[in-house]
Amino acid sequence: MTDEVNQNLEVKVKNGDSKGKIDDLSILLDSSYPLLQKYRETCPGSFKHSQTLMGIVEGIASALDLDVQFMKVAAMYHDIGKIYNPKYFTENQMQDENPHDNLDPLISFQIISRHVSDTALILMNDDKFPRDLIKIACQHHGKCVMKYFFDKSGSDIEDIFRYKCQKPTCVEGAILMVCDCIEARSRAEVQSGKGSFNPKEIIDETINSLLSDGQLDDVVMRLGDLQKIKDSLAKELEGTFQKRVDYKKAKDQAEIHNASLKKS
Repeated sequence: MTDEVNQNLEVKVKNGDSKGKIDDLSILLDSSYPLLQKYRETCPGSFKHSQTLMGIVEGIASALDLDVQFMKVAAMYHDIGKIYNPKYFTENQMQDENPHDNLDPLISFQIISRHVSDTALILMNDDKFPRDLIKIACQHHGKCVMKYFFDKSGSDIEDIFRYKCQKPTCVEGAILMVCDCIEARSRAEVQSGKGSFNPKEIIDETINSLLSDGQLDDVVMRLGDLQKIKDSLAKELEGTFQKRVDYKKAKDQAEIHNASLKKS
């Protein structure tokens, strides 16, 4: 999110425009809600990612006694800005279809990173979304480095490839950032089919990386809450991704067994 958009959002929140105009956020999760329909039709891969993320944050919000509905909506809409350039995001691309192959890494970075400010503008134009929810949704990348395009560029200046967004400022924002990173990495590892899936390792490495990079410096959190987040994440990842790994192993073993029967 650019500084201008962020300042505009800060003013709206400070002026009391933080609760939106509806008391029941469930309407925003109804499959018939126009913006949600557009998201599903335009960005099927991103939509699926958001659904998975919503399930993950729901368990964590319950464990920490947070507003579950609030967190589910933030997770569901955090990437809504991708509807403007869906094919530039891996999860929405068909096989062998990647427009970034012919782009300068810095241009790719600019296209990808703008989805945060696009998300803010889309949601700010819908008065049903609480402004404090929009603020949290738009903190999910903080000032993280877009490592793939930084490495591809060969540049020595890491800050050029950092998101220009606000870091998480509360537990809810931190949860969304952590879960978004972990969901994306878990999905990539499962899809790669490389070896076993280790949720604890992914959780520890991701959180330690975010801490060491200073992305969670503005969040006040008890150590006990951090452990609850890790425990809930492990449970959610095992339920969400471990079954896929086990299913793939079973499928591969069945194919090998069937092949051996044909040879005999």
